[in-house]
Amino acid sequence: MCSPVTYHLPQSTLSHFLAAPSKLWFTILGMLGLAVYPRQIVRVFPSKPGVLALGHAKGRSRIQDEDEADGWQGVEGERREMSVNEWVGENVPSLRGTFTPAWWLPNGHLQTVYSVFGDFTKIDQVQYSRTYLRVPDGGTLALDFTPSNHETLPPDTPTLVVCHGLTGGSHESYVRNVLSWAAKPASEGGLGVRAVVVNFRGCAGVPVTSPQLYSAGTTLDLATSLHYLRHHFPTSPLHGMGFSLGASVLARYIGETSSRCLLSSGIVLGCPWDVPGMSIKLESHFLTRKIYSEAMARNLLHMFFGHYDVNPGIFEREESPVKDVLPVLKKYRAKPNGISLKDVDDVMVCKVGGPRREGMFPFENADAYYAWASSEQYIGGVKRPLLSINAFDDPICDGRTLPITSISSSSHVYIAITGSGGHLGWFDGKGEKTRWVLKPIQEFLVAATRDLAAEGRSVEVVSGDESGDANGNGNGEGGAGWEWVVDPAHEMRDDGV
Repeated sequence: MCSPVTYHLPQSTLSHFLAAPSKLWFTILGMLGLAVYPRQIVRVFPSKPGVLALGHAKGRSRIQDEDEADGWQGVEGERREMSVNEWVGENVPSLRGTFTPAWWLPNGHLQTVYSVFGDFTKIDQVQYSRTYLRVPDGGTLALDFTPSNHETLPPDTPTLVVCHGLTGGSHESYVRNVLSWAAKPASEGGLGVRAVVVNFRGCAGVPVTSPQLYSAGTTLDLATSLHYLRHHFPTSPLHGMGFSLGASVLARYIGETSSRCLLSSGIVLGCPWDVPGMSIKLESHFLTRKIYSEAMARNLLHMFFGHYDVNPGIFEREESPVKDVLPVLKKYRAKPNGISLKDVDDVMVCKVGGPRREGMFPFENADAYYAWASSEQYIGGVKRPLLSINAFDDPICDGRTLPITSISSSSHVYIAITGSGGHLGWFDGKGEKTRWVLKPIQEFLVAATRDLAAEGRSVEVVSGDESGDANGNGNGEGGAGWEWVVDPAHEMRDDGV
């Protein structure tokens, strides 16, 4: 079921030019509080009867106790069934309201730029402890846990698993905005859960130890991390949260694994459901190409060559799928101006963005990779409650390409679309750096950790000595532990659902 709202946006450059005066006037009206449209939240509900069995996470409920004020206690609670529509509607009331952007950030471009260049270093500070995972292909992942004493939490404490955006990590302001609350004890106003950020290969100081990197469609590393977490915390319900590229990975994983998913729920922010559509948005217009696409390309090149300069042999070995295009990448590095995200994806990400398998990596070009990577094609397979929050004026993920039809015909996916908010912005002006989106995230996670049970308790994971580094010698970077894991029982798919 979808709210009866239809959008008609200009498509051509001429139409954009002719529409500029009305857009300017509309922005002025919005700043004066006289325009209703950008404040409305459009909600698209799954039409199929996805029923949730609710019962305090299999008898576990968040309760206060005099002896363990911040503990998760096993109790027998009322069990009931409810559709995903009803459950989200009842527990996330902020989505029935409105979103009013800060008056000084009235459109998606300003919201997005501020989220990138604003100074958020003095707020939402989070302390992490890091564990490195050495995976079977020789690659390395890093799990950043908070709070630092998470191992002392009760074993059935829920765990929030976070996937960051392109070239991001646990340090990102949008990640810390949620985790500074989620990992805080309940007695101090937080959710009191364990949280862990899955830092993708090469991001946030993670060493690159194999020629494989990551991409918007590669779910194997997330699956490996979830199997590791399920192995170490067998009674802890796992809940997923993804931002931007990480949202795509998370949504695709939940759809790929369907009823076998190890997560009990998921929430995705700024998800690029349609990767080809996102690319068209980024590459077709001069401003979006110059401001966003070229900036993301530079970030990817910076990440790649930061690791290449340390250990070029990894990418120059004969079996490396990127070996033959290194001269092109070096040319891009020398003269990055005018190089777009698609240019880099065309010669790098489509080659090393995932495991080498027939029908997958390496892809012939960026277009083939984009067609494969879109998480929209896995919406039908989702069997866990999945909430997506997108902004219609997102300058990166085109609001016109949101998968309204696929979501409305699903059983477990629910999307809320704000008129404004940009890409991972949603600044509401109630404070200089406050984000409206934190409220629905909090409401969703409170309900999910209260109602939804742990999934997939039986997994096969082999752990190794925690004292080795990526090469099996000495201590890990910063004294962090290393663990070895085997491939999970997870098959990345190339056929949709």
